[in-house]
Amino acid sequence: MTTAAHTLLTACALTAATAFGPAPGASAAVSNVSVSGGFGLGFVQYGTGCTYTVTVRGDGVGVLADRVNGEPGGTFGPIEQVGPDTFTADWAPTMYGRHSVSADGVGTEVYVQKGYDFGIVCFTLPEYLRLPG
Repeated sequence: MTTAAHTLLTACALTAATAFGPAPGASAAVSNVSVSGGFGLGFVQYGTGCTYTVTVRGDGVGVLADRVNGEPGGTFGPIEQVGPDTFTADWAPTMYGRHSVSADGVGTEVYVQKGYDFGIVCFTLPEYLRLPG
């Protein structure tokens, strides 16, 4: 194979990998996972009954996970690509406690308490404060 042909094949392969992302079943390189914050008093920003956006930066996302003491701690909506190397999914925590939210093994930790969803806003209160009802 000539040098020109090798260079052309390499360029085509790199272009295809960039345009289409990793092949199905291939390991995607995730570099960062973050969770949008909510409204809360004190340090508690996340609540059950509320929905947040998980943002993943990397080549792609294979698996999203949420664990509290080894148990599933919430549910995820579909993963959507919103830009180059940026993916999002809705996340709704279902349990109180420290959650480990991760994508392909890369993650972040957030603390979840009771949430109060008022339609356009959802907020949380510290454990020692509760709304009636």
